[in-house]
Amino acid sequence: MLKIVKDSVLKVSRSFGYDIVPLREMKERDFALHLGALLEQLKIDCVLDVGANVGQYHDFLRNKVLYEGPIVSFEPVSRHVALLRERAQADDDWHVEGYALGAKDGNLPINVMVSDQFSSFLQPDNSRVRDYDGLNVPQHVENVTVRTLDVVMPVLQERLGFERPYLKLDTQGFDIEVLQGAGDSLPLVRALQTEASVIGIYKGMPGYMDTIRYLNERGFDITGLYPVSRDSALRLVEFDCVMINRDAA
Repeated sequence: MLKIVKDSVLKVSRSFGYDIVPLREMKERDFALHLGALLEQLKIDCVLDVGANVGQYHDFLRNKVLYEGPIVSFEPVSRHVALLRERAQADDDWHVEGYALGAKDGNLPINVMVSDQFSSFLQPDNSRVRDYDGLNVPQHVENVTVRTLDVVMPVLQERLGFERPYLKLDTQGFDIEVLQGAGDSLPLVRALQTEASVIGIYKGMPGYMDTIRYLNERGFDITGLYPVSRDSALRLVEFDCVMINRDAA
């Protein structure tokens, strides 16, 4: 009965040009609307999901952005790769690559944290955000394969046939390393998003001004900034920065 009432209210509100959204979903609604418009405007035909964890971004694209094209998820942590591959069986356009991207091909130890969305090649530093004590600490270390986007992009293009990719980066302080391995690929990327740090939670991680400057110098301009997390004092810890390739704009 509750669902029938809810659906009726939504139908009436939309007939007047309004939508009713639960408060818990407001945070990502504006982001989803902006990203949907950007992907449509640029005719994006593949999303490269770097730092996939267990597939949260895939779910956001499918359920909130309503993107229906190919998604390639890159994830090095072994238990996450296994789960992603299991989940991808239900989505023919979801492709899982079980390795990390970085500045050069090789192998690196990754810190798998107690709260595994914090897993990073960098060492944690919770001194400025005490809220993460007990969460952003290594549970174990895995040695994982690292490849460059310049090496894998042509292979993926040949296999999947895309020409206008969108690049999503969420590598817990390693985004610039990924970009350094994508010098030849970046001109092909129509737009991207990177998780930029305001208060560093890893040793040696770049700040948001460094990240934005790096991408500005390589031809990308900001289209949107969206908070990801705040501490208990409501200070912004990190945000998603969406940028468009200047040539595409």
